[in-house]
Amino acid sequence: MRSSSLSVLTIAHNAVAASNRGRTDALRKLPGVAVSLLTPARWFEEGRRIEVPPSAGWRVGRTIFTENGTRHFYLSGLFAAVRETRPDVIDVYEEPFSVVALQTLLARDLLAPQAALVVYSAVNVMRKWRWPYRAIERHVLRHADGAHAPNQDVPRILRAKGLGDKPVAVIPLGIDVERFASAEATDLAGIPRPRVGFVGRLEPVKGLDVLMDAYRRLETPASLVVAGDGSERHRLQGASVHVLPPVTYARLPGFLKSLDVLVLPSVTILPMHREQFGRVLVEAMAAGVPVIGSSSGAIPEVIGDAGLVVPERDPAALAQAIDVVVRDAGLRQRLIEHGFLRARTCCDWSVVADQTLHLFRAAVAGRHGAPNLEPVGSTTP
Repeated sequence: MRSSSLSVLTIAHNAVAASNRGRTDALRKLPGVAVSLLTPARWFEEGRRIEVPPSAGWRVGRTIFTENGTRHFYLSGLFAAVRETRPDVIDVYEEPFSVVALQTLLARDLLAPQAALVVYSAVNVMRKWRWPYRAIERHVLRHADGAHAPNQDVPRILRAKGLGDKPVAVIPLGIDVERFASAEATDLAGIPRPRVGFVGRLEPVKGLDVLMDAYRRLETPASLVVAGDGSERHRLQGASVHVLPPVTYARLPGFLKSLDVLVLPSVTILPMHREQFGRVLVEAMAAGVPVIGSSSGAIPEVIGDAGLVVPERDPAALAQAIDVVVRDAGLRQRLIEHGFLRARTCCDWSVVADQTLHLFRAAVAGRHGAPNLEPVGSTTP
């Protein structure tokens, strides 16, 4: 590094969405850190296509194969960003098997060889990609200086695929806790309480069939509120099932506040998918809503002691958990208190930024051959 200050260039397609720019904003608030952000002009996020506004306060590049997380790459903007920002850290918030990760590695080696390259991965199953992505991943990991992931399963996979002993940190997906805590509940007129809610993609991996089966088994009268869209929408039928459109980022805090319990019944479908995090769980915790999740992937480590975890694909267990949360006022209050504390201390953007900066400094130290006096380990959300 040129001094104790740190210049960071973040390249992130997901930062087109405002819900994902909190990390950059929080890093900018830290002393001695200058952050530049590069995104495509558009991306499909939060269930809809999002266009970068003309007044965007960050760099916007021109891309091809836009909205494809594996194949997209920059026709303009990336090399200029590396050359002009002179970064100490190039923060590639992209999977290491992606074309843009390889493109960024090339830009680093040509224009800023002193910069530490840090990559991101959420893939928590050992998958063997087809060519050329398998070769891209191996090459990028061998030449990266560090990595971060949102769950505990990813580091061992990255190390086995070529990252070796370089620093890896498990850093949770962040949220603006105060935004969710202070929101006013949305008026869901005509939907009786208690309300059992699901928010997200209506796809097989989210376990909507399990949720419907569990709902039919409930002993406590309740309304089921499902917000989202996808191929599993046809499963959502019933007199007390209320199917709503996808909830926008602006409306999500108020919508969550209107629920009595939030359920994430994801299922594992190998070799393709295990739940990688489940940020809506933390968002519900911050909004003061008890959460119930399945045992798929990272859900148990995200929930911790702040909610209930049931075996995946077990509708009877899920129904029992919903019944007890709805009926037991004392348990509900404990879960609400534990959930808010967990969201604030583990997943607020300020906490995520501190952990990210620690990783960046470790990667820079390794890049320059200096000892990392504070080892970067796995931080449990």
